[in-house]
Amino acid sequence: MSDPHAPRSVERTLSGRWVVAAMFAMGITLTGLLYAYSTLHLGPFRPLQDAIAQEFPGSAPRIDGGKKKPHKNTPTILRILVKTEIDPMSEREESVQQLIFMRKRIGELAREMAPLPNLAILEIHIYKLLKEDEIHKRSYRLELESGRDWIEIDQRGDPVEADSGARNMSIP
Repeated sequence: MSDPHAPRSVERTLSGRWVVAAMFAMGITLTGLLYAYSTLHLGPFRPLQDAIAQEFPGSAPRIDGGKKKPHKNTPTILRILVKTEIDPMSEREESVQQLIFMRKRIGELAREMAPLPNLAILEIHIYKLLKEDEIHKRSYRLELESGRDWIEIDQRGDPVEADSGARNMSIP
């Protein structure tokens, strides 16, 4: 049996006030980290993002860039994601011409504003939302150092063959 004179073990519990205070501290810390990330990492691309949004209303551009592996001296890449009302998968001449104009104009803006030093590759990803679960998307790459023209690329960044079925893919 237990000794009535023996000291009881005391269970430690956290007060509800401390739990709420810790939750607020965590929320404030995470909000500060998100603000720092957006300011330091995405901030240099803000002028270009605003210029594209002004040039193509409703495009909701998202821009990111840098080097994949800086320690291995990989090329500097600028990726631009743009929403459009033009169906990128359409073969109609009007749609094709609009896409050509869009990627050329975005390329000009990217070179004018030069958000990254020593920019080597420019990637533009153009998409159209069709339904809740269906997206038509086309991606293009321009290698600035080689002087080659735009090439179409797949999701991995590999060139798309002219007669492959990837051109008519819709991404669920």
